[in-house]
Amino acid sequence: MMNMDEIKQIIDELGIDAFEANIKIAGLAVVSDSGKLIIQTSNWDLTKQTNNILNVIRGEPSINLSGMDFNIVEKTTEGIIASSGMGHVLFASFQGGVLVAFAMPKADTIKALTFLKNYAMRLNGKL
Repeated sequence: MMNMDEIKQIIDELGIDAFEANIKIAGLAVVSDSGKLIIQTSNWDLTKQTNNILNVIRGEPSINLSGMDFNIVEKTTEGIIASSGMGHVLFASFQGGVLVAFAMPKADTIKALTFLKNYAMRLNGKL
């Protein structure tokens, strides 16, 4: 069963910890496997983007989010990295959904994805 307070706390901690560690993550969202937007930071609107997000998880080679095109540049055991000149979108799957983050252009994407995956694992089974 979903506990929104617990999910919000994990996302809030992720945001603070990313800032303190200079990970350069600027936006976060949690999307369920069924395509429901569970939570997102206020600076990012993915309300109508959940199908695009899930399509990347299913193997699409690119994604358009809010009018920006991002191409998949790396798939690792931690997740997926999509990049454009404007930044990066990181996808870290967990049991029940996917944790999505927008990373700034100069972010170390592998470091950021590894960081993100640690929080995604905390979301396992919470949706």
